[in-house]
Amino acid sequence: MRVKIAILHFNSAIHLGYGMGEEYDRSCDVICSDTLSGALCSQYAGSGAGDVRAFMESYRVSSAMPILGGRLFLPLPPDKQCLTIRGDESAYKRLKALRWIEQPLWERLATEGSLEVEETMISRCGSAVCCGSGEEVVILKHALEQKVAIRSGEDADPFFVDKVFMGKGVAMAVIYSAENEAMFRKAFEMLADAGIGTDRSCGNGAFKVEFDELDIAVDTSITTSQILSMWIPQPQECSGDVMSRSCYKLVTRGGYAAGAANPNERHHRKRRINMVEGGAYVAAKCESLCGTIVDLNVEDGVDRVSHPIWRDGRVYSLPFKMSAYGKV
Repeated sequence: MRVKIAILHFNSAIHLGYGMGEEYDRSCDVICSDTLSGALCSQYAGSGAGDVRAFMESYRVSSAMPILGGRLFLPLPPDKQCLTIRGDESAYKRLKALRWIEQPLWERLATEGSLEVEETMISRCGSAVCCGSGEEVVILKHALEQKVAIRSGEDADPFFVDKVFMGKGVAMAVIYSAENEAMFRKAFEMLADAGIGTDRSCGNGAFKVEFDELDIAVDTSITTSQILSMWIPQPQECSGDVMSRSCYKLVTRGGYAAGAANPNERHHRKRRINMVEGGAYVAAKCESLCGTIVDLNVEDGVDRVSHPIWRDGRVYSLPFKMSAYGKV
């Protein structure tokens, strides 16, 4: 299966909030598909090009995944029951921190349903399983930076910002499909110039983007799936025992309307919504999974924004053989 990818080469740190208010001392280490899609639409809206909802509907994106020298790392399922590490009990304890697996190993896992690996294949940062030795592989690292807020007539207020740095040679890859390739690329290039995340005025979140294609080996006869994006299921997608036979993690999304057209509304709060996190595997065929786009603008009150706040919950999925069931 040949897919299109956008590769994000970061030349600075990034900070991505959890949408929990004025909380800067921890950052997401994944650029989720809904965050990325919202940022692309914000750039599109700022250019005055047209209908933002129609633009969002014209493409689909996965969450960002690490790529090192052409080596793509895809997400592991949340329970990791499909993965076994050879060794003693200490080796099994390392399963909890694992999040990524290199593409050739993912392809085996997706077609066979289970995989056994050596402890030496775990990256030095402990978050990825590599082909061969992982001793020299560092996907990313966190660093706390102290800052001080100074307000008129008040004492200085120190706080910490968690910054995420990519490992040496590591970029982020986003799998996408787009009806209007030129428009999609233009929005991505504008986003690269503007940056993504918090503290962009200091240069954080800036990146360069390049576009490429790669092949991922999948078995299209498999009737279950792994999602590579954030997902807001439609009611019909959860019918029967689909969700009870799936393995997934729910996360709450929300935060401030930082992309509002009116700068005076950018401190307004959005509604919160639960979404299925990328990496989940679902007891349904890829073709039956779609997801939906919702408006997180509040109905009334001081936090209402003068335009819709679209949250992209459409799914990007690949066939994946399931070896275990149950919600995490």
